[in-house]
Amino acid sequence: MRAWFACNWLVAFAFLFVFAGSAAADEESSRGLTQFNDYVEPLLKQRCYDCHSHETGEANGGLVLDSRAGWSVGGDSGPAVVPGQPEKSLLIEAVGYDNEDLQMPPDGKLSDDEIAALVKWVKLGAADPRGDGKAAERATVDIEQGRKFWSFQPLQKASPPPVNRADWPRDDIDRFLLARLEQEGLSPSTDAAPAILLRRVYYDLTGLPPSPTEVDDFQKKAAADMDAALAKVVERLLNSAQFGEKWGRHWLDLARYADSNGSSFNPPFRSAWRYRNLVIDAYNRDLPYDRFVAMQIAGDLLPYASQQERDENLTASAYLMLGSKVLGLFDKEQLYLDVADEQIDTIGKSMLGLTLGCARCHDHKFDPLPQSDYYALAGIFTSTVTLDDRLGGAKEDESDWSRRGLGPGGDERLREFLRKNRYQWIKATQKRFQAQKRIGELKDASTDEERAELEKARAELKTYSDQLDELAAAMPPYVLAPREVTSPADTALRIRGVPASKGDLVPRGFLQVAAFPSQPSVDRRHSGRLELAEWIASPEHPLTARVYVNRIWKHLFREGLVRTVDNFGARGEAPTQPQLLDYLAARFIDDGWSTKRLIRSLVLSRAYRMSSTNKSSAAESDPENRRLWRQNARRLEPEEIRDTLLLISGRLDASQGAGMIDHLPIGDISNLGEALEIGDNRRTVYQPVFRTLEPDVLQIFDFANSAVTIGDRPKTIVAPQALYLLNSPLVQDSCVLAAKRITAEAPRENADELIKRAFSMLIGRRATPSELEILDRYLEKQYEGPEGPTDHDVSKLVQTILGSTQFQFLP
Repeated sequence: MRAWFACNWLVAFAFLFVFAGSAAADEESSRGLTQFNDYVEPLLKQRCYDCHSHETGEANGGLVLDSRAGWSVGGDSGPAVVPGQPEKSLLIEAVGYDNEDLQMPPDGKLSDDEIAALVKWVKLGAADPRGDGKAAERATVDIEQGRKFWSFQPLQKASPPPVNRADWPRDDIDRFLLARLEQEGLSPSTDAAPAILLRRVYYDLTGLPPSPTEVDDFQKKAAADMDAALAKVVERLLNSAQFGEKWGRHWLDLARYADSNGSSFNPPFRSAWRYRNLVIDAYNRDLPYDRFVAMQIAGDLLPYASQQERDENLTASAYLMLGSKVLGLFDKEQLYLDVADEQIDTIGKSMLGLTLGCARCHDHKFDPLPQSDYYALAGIFTSTVTLDDRLGGAKEDESDWSRRGLGPGGDERLREFLRKNRYQWIKATQKRFQAQKRIGELKDASTDEERAELEKARAELKTYSDQLDELAAAMPPYVLAPREVTSPADTALRIRGVPASKGDLVPRGFLQVAAFPSQPSVDRRHSGRLELAEWIASPEHPLTARVYVNRIWKHLFREGLVRTVDNFGARGEAPTQPQLLDYLAARFIDDGWSTKRLIRSLVLSRAYRMSSTNKSSAAESDPENRRLWRQNARRLEPEEIRDTLLLISGRLDASQGAGMIDHLPIGDISNLGEALEIGDNRRTVYQPVFRTLEPDVLQIFDFANSAVTIGDRPKTIVAPQALYLLNSPLVQDSCVLAAKRITAEAPRENADELIKRAFSMLIGRRATPSELEILDRYLEKQYEGPEGPTDHDVSKLVQTILGSTQFQFLP
């Protein structure tokens, strides 16, 4: 009986326990539903649905929050909510803003009460009555469909079309353009006047103006035979040293060239000039573009037949090194992925015309580039050494660039030198700079104490200069250059691009949408950079030649056939003349990837020679000149303005620049102020470019942003440009010196001759009667008496012409 009672008592107790637990669960579920209905759903609608709902069609990160299935299945990172466990729920982590890589909503953190409401809901089991919803549909990139886009299709070798006006074309290029014009009822403009054409050619090919004598000579020869006269000038300019200085600068814009790092820690790149000069030399000797590309990406891996070739290859690979980097990161994995991202983005824009960096965190939104393709490339660059310990010695939070020694045994010699002399070299560099700075501060020493300090600074300058001379003799020349890691490996896809959120390993490789049958495959024993270079430089690649010839066209016709020169993807513009673009690309490859042959053919075309004068009839149907019925005018670039000022004042130094910043300290240069002013009269391309610290003339006249790839510089017309031409000491000094040259060559008492000489020097043509009359009246107001204008008067005349659109623009 007792056993029966005890047994039934236990059954009854168990029943009551289960019943109580069930009741508690029901109560908790009820509380959870109330919490969801009263607080959570209104909050999600207000702050989250814009980016994560079926209604808006947005599912950022593959996540929707307007259904239970949406958050339980989750997005790219998995389930957003783990019921009952807020500490394991990504949604709670995101709204808490504790993870700097995962902060939602992006437009501002929720209030503490709102976060608490979400946490309470998850603790209560994340009740959600919306049972009929669905998760976000996972869209996949359709590679085969993507290959149908024009820029991913193989080159089509079109034949030049027939034209009605057979006497106009000088090249097949002209036939393509003329056929389109005739098809749309348009006609090409007349030829530009010889003097205007010559100035255009000189600036486009060399970045400098012709002399008055060269203008007069060309006009005489052009009157007899324009084709022969122009061909002779073009050949001479293509073979001049100034050609590489002009066209090398175009590539430096793409390579985001600079002589300092920028970012939060801005040390100088003391050997970057070697890369700059190599680029200039490559353009001057017409290095085939496919070889040039291979050297940029994998120069350190290319075979070589001589020490000189090895050093040139190594120097060219500095292309990968020149990007701005956050050197002070403790999180080295984040740093190395950021470095690889910058390299991928640079190669994508400069060589392929694609925004590859957009696929770091997710599949590309517009182009057929899955995220896996990005990490196939990333594995190549995480298997490449870009950063080492900092030059000043290892520190946990600082990194520095990989350096490679030049000359016989260069790597070993450099390594040994730095092992023995690193700290002495750095200390001597810093001390010498401090002594130089102190001498400048004490140049007007007036007290015994100041004079004593000045003598001390001079003694220190000599001591440390002597030390550096000795070290320089022992230190092998070097260049920033990459090398292979010891154990190359694939890298994992990062979910949302977050370094710590690793997905599957992605085999190293290339873009699927631009694949072709004969492309190389990555040798797993190495990084894959060599094969990447071979892939990009292949004549079968659908993008490489198209992107490059479009850049050349842009610099000569002011707009590309594809106007978005850095973007050949879906968000870029389609080519205005697709058959011509492919014809040029195919011919470029057939001509041995020769830049000079391409430029020669474009400059000698009839299209290039056209006047830029507007025609109302044509402008009405084609206001943006997309059919190229006239040449486009352009403003002089800042380098051309500065170089011209130095030229007309007789101060331009034509020699090639080398290491102009060896006097600077090795550390951060951001706060050195006037100490960064080099005071050198060589061409602007040789002047150091310090990131965020560019000279006024570069900043004001739309110099390229040296932190990123720039294929098309901004074009502004703003007040500071006019003020610079009025007030800049460089402009004023140049005007004074130019005036002295003019008054030495033309009779001072003859105002008309002074004006003609000034106009010819600055504008490259004769002044028209109306221009002569206006300037004559201006000059007469500047002086009195029969002796004629003074040098000061003439300098004001020169400055007036410099401030005009006639000087600043190439018609």
